[in-house]
Amino acid sequence: MLSIRSWRLSALGSAVVDLGIERPRLVIAVAAFITIVLAAATVLVQIDTDPENMLPGDDPVRLLNQSMREDFGTGDLIALGIVDEGGILTPQTLRAASTLVEDINALDGVMTGRVISFASAADVPPGDLSQQDVENIAAAVNENALFAGRVISPGEQGLAVYVPLESKDDANGVASSIKALADRSELPDTANTYVAGLPLAEEAFGRDMFFQMALLAPLAGLLIFLLMLYFFRRLSLVLPAMAVAMLSVIWTMGLLIGTGFTVHIMASMIPIFLMPIAILDSIHVLSEFFDRYPQYRNRQDTLRAVYKELFAPITYTTLTTAAAFGFLALTPIPPVQVFGIFVAVGVFVAWLLTMLFIPAFVMLRGEDAFAGGLSENVEGGSRVLAGGLKWFGTFATRRAMLILPAFVLLAAVAVPGVLQINVNDNPVRWFKPGSEIRVATEVFNQHFPGTYNASLLLEAGPGATLSNPAVAAAVAGLQGRIEGNESVGQVTSYVDVVTTERYISHGRDDAFRTLPGDQASLEQSLASAFTSPSLASATSLISDDYQRANIQILMNDGDNRAMQAVVDDTEAYLADQSLPAGVSATWAGETYLNLVWQDKMVNGLLVAFLSTFAVVLILMVLLFRSVRWAVLAMVPMTVTILVVYGTLGLVGKDYDMPLAVLSTLVLGIGVDFAIHFIQRYRELLAEVGSPHTALERFFEEPARALTRNALIIAIGFVPMFFASLVPYIVVGAMLASIMLLSWLTTLLLLPSVITVGDQLRRRPSGI
Repeated sequence: MLSIRSWRLSALGSAVVDLGIERPRLVIAVAAFITIVLAAATVLVQIDTDPENMLPGDDPVRLLNQSMREDFGTGDLIALGIVDEGGILTPQTLRAASTLVEDINALDGVMTGRVISFASAADVPPGDLSQQDVENIAAAVNENALFAGRVISPGEQGLAVYVPLESKDDANGVASSIKALADRSELPDTANTYVAGLPLAEEAFGRDMFFQMALLAPLAGLLIFLLMLYFFRRLSLVLPAMAVAMLSVIWTMGLLIGTGFTVHIMASMIPIFLMPIAILDSIHVLSEFFDRYPQYRNRQDTLRAVYKELFAPITYTTLTTAAAFGFLALTPIPPVQVFGIFVAVGVFVAWLLTMLFIPAFVMLRGEDAFAGGLSENVEGGSRVLAGGLKWFGTFATRRAMLILPAFVLLAAVAVPGVLQINVNDNPVRWFKPGSEIRVATEVFNQHFPGTYNASLLLEAGPGATLSNPAVAAAVAGLQGRIEGNESVGQVTSYVDVVTTERYISHGRDDAFRTLPGDQASLEQSLASAFTSPSLASATSLISDDYQRANIQILMNDGDNRAMQAVVDDTEAYLADQSLPAGVSATWAGETYLNLVWQDKMVNGLLVAFLSTFAVVLILMVLLFRSVRWAVLAMVPMTVTILVVYGTLGLVGKDYDMPLAVLSTLVLGIGVDFAIHFIQRYRELLAEVGSPHTALERFFEEPARALTRNALIIAIGFVPMFFASLVPYIVVGAMLASIMLLSWLTTLLLLPSVITVGDQLRRRPSGI
């Protein structure tokens, strides 16, 4: 039976590597041609940061949101806040704000006549305003349930202007125009202006993510380059590794864009995920070349010896990593599917370039490029690293009985943390604290009902109507229940339209701020509201045939768990006090949509993760021809997952989109180190026959290769810590943590397990 000890280059592997060695110019020329073609395809890039597109086009929530836009005229909006801690109810402030609202209404990209402000509830006299005019305007706003507390803050320190957009793509342009108008306005110097809204956050993220990638990815690449140069001390070795990483990214992104896929937030992260994966294989090869060249002093012989040892582990780590990302195609989220598939494609591209491009590059260099710098003893050139790893190996074997329970305890402590992880996300929190968008959002949530919106759609079936007084009374009770949630700032429905219209039409008599007892009167109030300037927004709350109604919910917390709490509480209420027969309620709106795709993504990723875990285990069995060694290879990955995600749960970090996707990277990288460790250890064991001696030998050349990998990737992505976008900071920190934990677990835990196992086998029977 074929075992890892007798593994030889397969016919395919030998042919691929020999092509790079024997036809280097052809390989380089073909690689250059493909690179030019696929790099040219990137000019066709299309950007998409709309969370709605995280769901398929036929998803029920997307279809419902679209129908509500058509029926109620609701759409994406941004909000302008004018805040003056000294008070905003002054003639100067209201006159300047009124002029500003008129100018905003005339902007391109704004739905004309749909801007909501204090001017929507009251007539603003022309010319200079008196204090009496100001009081009349405030009174008109406060008596109108559709605007009270929404356009003038309860503390009278802020004015809010809600600006509906013709298209979400207009968010940035409209926001810039609003800021320019506000700067030129005659607002008092003490007034500050803020522009917020999810469409603006989404568009800003789409713009900033490319700026971040253009800035930080090269910085990470430069740092990785310098670290590799420090370890290998020869450009002849560093350049091909960097070229493999760069070409892998260019080819993958070129294929993605050239085949017509848009670049979503997920796709924008492909280079960050692909770069360390591509560099890992390159460093394994170059590290072996670096250490073995003094023995062979010939490029061809050294390359063949290196690939003879590494073809199998590199191929299997490629398969496991590609499987980890490829199984993301099982998720019901299209951008995640695209991300997973193309990272898997990029992993195979990196494998092909590692097998072809690196040998070709080395062969195009003269023998003198390597002989002069690599002929000395490697211990002399890496004395600190070699000495540290020797001590590390001694500690791992002599303290095995201490290390094993320590790792078991660590895993046991981490398990409760994993169970405490909260699935949660919020697009606004993708920006760092103190950023313009987060500050604006926080100000709005402090002074106004909030900037996060959701809707509860009511529909009357055959024989039913929402204008029935019993239905309206039930809606009023439901509305009151939703308003009681701490994350909800305001709830508005057609019930408010009816009560406000009756109050105004009956001489502002509070006795009429109630629902009528008959259907005809209720419908008359609605019909009057549709034609009233101060109640014109009634058309966004109920259809003119009274069959569909939109309960609008403004929230001051856009977290998914806040939205889920509102949904759960509402469903519990409806279970006890159901709506009248024939009337149904369905959730919709932007904040609810974010909740839906996040839930689907996490569940889909869980299925993909478990499927990949099983596939990786099977691949390990095939590679090592042993269930025992396969299970051992899974240990570092499992421990890394428990520790990383257990720590996140214990410190209260939410499980959001970046963390969910990073779980796939743990599978790929965690098993990478273990495969190389076990393969080399078994080869050494076959040579020397002693587990102790084999482990000592492993902590020389093989351990140096793994350590170089871990340090280069972990330190190389430090620039990501300085990103202005939180997902990129998280990705950088997690990459470093995963690399170091996987390395530490492999070099400490696996030798300890082997040592203890050997001691148990050698223990005399009966003891």
